[in-house]
Amino acid sequence: MSRAGNPGARKFVLAVRGRGEASSTTLTEVNIMRRKASVYAFFVWVAITTASQPARATNITVNCDRRESIRQAVKLLAGSNPQGPNTISVRGSCVENILIQGMDRLTLITKKGASITDRSAGNSVVVDIENSHSVTLQGFSINGGAGGVVCNAASVCYLTGNTIQDSAGAGVGVSGGSHAFLESNVIQSNGFRGSTVTDGSQMFSSNDLFQGNVAQGITLSFGAYLQASNSSFLNNAVGVEAAASTVRLSGGTISGSGGDGMRLLGGSAAVFQGPTITGNGGNGVHLEDGAFAGFLGANITGNLSGMDVDCAPQFPITRFVERTGGITNCVESASNSKPKTVE
Repeated sequence: MSRAGNPGARKFVLAVRGRGEASSTTLTEVNIMRRKASVYAFFVWVAITTASQPARATNITVNCDRRESIRQAVKLLAGSNPQGPNTISVRGSCVENILIQGMDRLTLITKKGASITDRSAGNSVVVDIENSHSVTLQGFSINGGAGGVVCNAASVCYLTGNTIQDSAGAGVGVSGGSHAFLESNVIQSNGFRGSTVTDGSQMFSSNDLFQGNVAQGITLSFGAYLQASNSSFLNNAVGVEAAASTVRLSGGTISGSGGDGMRLLGGSAAVFQGPTITGNGGNGVHLEDGAFAGFLGANITGNLSGMDVDCAPQFPITRFVERTGGITNCVESASNSKPKTVE
């Protein structure tokens, strides 16, 4: 080892010899390489830490009266921050059809009663939500279209305080294993059903009003589930219809239907906890073969067919039908089982 000096600095030279060759590396160079390695490690740490941080919320304001577009705002967010959280605040009267696909934690909200009206002459859904989670629509008037709002492909949708009306099809469609949470909406005057829930999807409805729809207020099929709390179904062709699905009604009213207030087709089950079903043009509740109804509490009276709870001839099942207070042809067999003596 030899010592070499420069003004203001000290440098030590290491001589390494092998196979008759010699090379030298200064400690100063070693220190520089170590510093570079440390700086590189620091930047790697910063990159990893930044990637693990939650995304910042993005807020966009759209004023459709100034020719701004919800669709363009959604497209921008889908490219820059699809996982959210994102909020689009909307003003004015929007004429467009919106596709929300592969996005999470997106809120579309209006505080001044903005509207979204079909632009496709009835060929497309007004708001189509596909493969997205925690998408909220709040406070809109949604008008026309092939359908009002679709929640499809395992999406999770929240509809709050909207009026969804005048579509050619269903006001709200829930399908493909999706979950829809509705609160204080008015779903009315649609050319087909107020809502369709199918393919193992679930709808949770609270304080909603389904009224004046050409077909059913809600129809459920293929393993769907509806839980309705204080929601009402007024002046539809049929209030609620279920096929191979499950319904739970807590409170609320079914009235003014052109036909039955509620139809339970084969393989369906319903539990009634306090609804009022009255003044319907057909039966209050009609059960087809293989359907089940449990009346834990209900007021089912005054329906115009003269039959409040009607059971088809073969194999419907009811429990506690006398609690409805209405007229029925349903017969509940008494249990023949007796306690077994334990020997």
